[in-house]
Amino acid sequence: MHNNLNTICGNGALLIVAPIPPLEELEREADKRDLQSVEAFTSPSRRAERLAWRRVLRDVAPAAEVKYAPSGAPRLKNSPYTYISVSHCCDVVAVALSNARCGVDVERVDRDFARVAERYMTAAERAICAAEWWAAAVWCAKECLYKMAEREGVNFREDMAVLGVDTAERKLLCRGVDGAEIALDYRIIDQQHIVVYKL
Repeated sequence: MHNNLNTICGNGALLIVAPIPPLEELEREADKRDLQSVEAFTSPSRRAERLAWRRVLRDVAPAAEVKYAPSGAPRLKNSPYTYISVSHCCDVVAVALSNARCGVDVERVDRDFARVAERYMTAAERAICAAEWWAAAVWCAKECLYKMAEREGVNFREDMAVLGVDTAERKLLCRGVDGAEIALDYRIIDQQHIVVYKL
């Protein structure tokens, strides 16, 4: 197993956050299926992101095959897990594995969300918390909810919401695309990244 920044287990599910290694290392270690999955990618960073999450999956479930539902959401075959959710930012990848629908998103806490905040954050959401990581937390929560909804045409500002935060329990209370309330977990990892997830 490779070095991971964080591994969280619970209820038969798993979340792994790992650094994205150099592309050359990933290509050298990749199997045939992994290399085929990046054949169409010309961007080295996109190749590295895909190969990094597939390496995490291979470490946990070597025989797993990635298939796609009609919605485009990935599913696993030949694995102890059925559902997979993946996220990456410039230097880390997060992979959630579960037998229930799951979601994950990771971002750097120092990313500047000022240019896009109006498109995904309401005034009420901005007023919930003044922490420097808050804009990233709301973005990650909505990405996580979107992935779990498996629906096209979702408006991040209007179709879902972050309703509150419990910093002691590291939970975000949210309203999903279907209108139901849902609690998402969050962690600040290595003081540089935030990961929001539902296992």
